[in-house]
Amino acid sequence: MVCQPIARRGQNYKMLYFLNFSKSLMKISNIATIFSAATLLLSFQVGRVESVTNRIPSFEQLCQQKSTLSAESQKTIAALLETANTPNCKLANQTLQKLTSLSLEGKEISDVKAIASFKNLTEINLRGNGIIDIQPLSELTKLEKLSLGLNQIQDVRSLSSLKNLQVLDVEYNQIQDVRALSSLPNLRGLNLENNKVNPQTLSTLTQLEVLNLSSNQLGDNLKPIANLKNLQFLELSGNRISDLTPLAKLTNLNTLHLYVNQIVDLQPLSNLTQLRELYLTRNRIEDIKPLAKLTKITELWIDDNQISSIQTLSKLQELNYLQLSNNQISNLQPLTNLRELTNLWVPENQVVDLTPISKLTKLIDLRVFNNKIIDIKPLSNLRSLETLFLDKNQIIDIKPLEKLSKLTELGLGNNKIVNINLIANLSNLTSLNVSNNQIKDHQPLSKLTKLKILWLTTSEACPVKPEMICWNVGL
Repeated sequence: MVCQPIARRGQNYKMLYFLNFSKSLMKISNIATIFSAATLLLSFQVGRVESVTNRIPSFEQLCQQKSTLSAESQKTIAALLETANTPNCKLANQTLQKLTSLSLEGKEISDVKAIASFKNLTEINLRGNGIIDIQPLSELTKLEKLSLGLNQIQDVRSLSSLKNLQVLDVEYNQIQDVRALSSLPNLRGLNLENNKVNPQTLSTLTQLEVLNLSSNQLGDNLKPIANLKNLQFLELSGNRISDLTPLAKLTNLNTLHLYVNQIVDLQPLSNLTQLRELYLTRNRIEDIKPLAKLTKITELWIDDNQISSIQTLSKLQELNYLQLSNNQISNLQPLTNLRELTNLWVPENQVVDLTPISKLTKLIDLRVFNNKIIDIKPLSNLRSLETLFLDKNQIIDIKPLEKLSKLTELGLGNNKIVNINLIANLSNLTSLNVSNNQIKDHQPLSKLTKLKILWLTTSEACPVKPEMICWNVGL
């Protein structure tokens, strides 16, 4: 058993990027209104949003009549009173009217009529509720950021009146048609992850700079996206895509996510020379030569493919994060001069020789478990390493590690190690795996006072301290 915390960094990163982008947009002033004239000449019927001011009572009125309201309305009133920290309707109204930001995330509400009273709101978070009808939100014309993810929304036409909206998050809903959003001149970030979006309705959203369309069953219907020339961040993971041709003209892209598709040919990406981050995990890629011109790339994920040659990578000298896990790579020579690398993952390949990476002294995180490595001398000068996973190799001698004093995580499980005396010098270790080796004496580990997690194979009690997490593996 090899216990390694192999995080899918990119999966969390895409949401972090979206959130950071939304924060930066809040600071932008004088944004050009791309569609200021075109909104009156849309080629489809958006439908005029019916005014809700006259037909929906104010929050204070609804609050005072709450005993006569539906259970859904009562739940929303209760959530707003909780936010205002008072059961008094008048006082609550006074407090809520002053708010510019409101969060009712996960409050199990479905009725948003009571929220329509708060015209000063610029940011609302209604994620994780049971909302279907968002028509009442059409009156909140100062909104700049709106989060409606994880609801049951199908129709977004009522949002067409929110001319100040800059960031819209509607992930995990049931939305198909997004043409109405093209009338929002300031909309720059749109998260549509896990909906049912009809690709044909995307072509008019040319103002967008950030777009997340992951898990929308798009297939190879990407042609409408070719019109979105202002895109800088595009997320298309989990869409059964094989043909990337429509992306070839999106030359402003600096981040592109294509996880879990059916991609073989990378040629359409060859001219996207502004790309800095490219994620191609779990596709069917064998040839990465089309990436040769993408010299600005700093982060590249091409794990879980069918790659054997990485010669092209020698030209990508700005790389600092490289993920090559689970391919057919045996030769690391092309990495020799990638001196900016800080994170290198090459587990589950056929690597024998680590010499090519011996001068990559900026490496902080190196993972080469499940290869065919015997000699780890080339690692002896990588003094910046903090995380090192060497499990499932054929290592006997660990002396080259004795001066890697910055290490906090070390994986040596499933090797042929007998003597671990030198590990006692690695005083900053907090996590260590030495399970399934040939170690008889674990006492040297007792000197590792910072150790919190230990994997080992022994019939004895944990040799460090009883209160730590100590796993006996393989007994």
